[in-house]
Amino acid sequence: MDFNHHDLLKDPYPSNCDLIVCRNVLIYFTDDAKNNVYKNFNKSLKKDGVLFVGSTEQIIQANQLGYRSTHSFFYKKI
Repeated sequence: MDFNHHDLLKDPYPSNCDLIVCRNVLIYFTDDAKNNVYKNFNKSLKKDGVLFVGSTEQIIQANQLGYRSTHSFFYKKI
């Protein structure tokens, strides 16, 4: 398991992730920036990988960004 500092708007994203946890960060981003981050997260996840976000960062149109909601705040890559 690795924990690193990552600038969501500038740094390259890792690949082949099973889980991405991003809570209480994206609420400060514009809608366009959020969508770009969600798309980059999707590219970073393995097939069936999971994105876990905070309660204020719920993805309204998850399917359009390549996710399926599995539980509150949990999204699986589709």
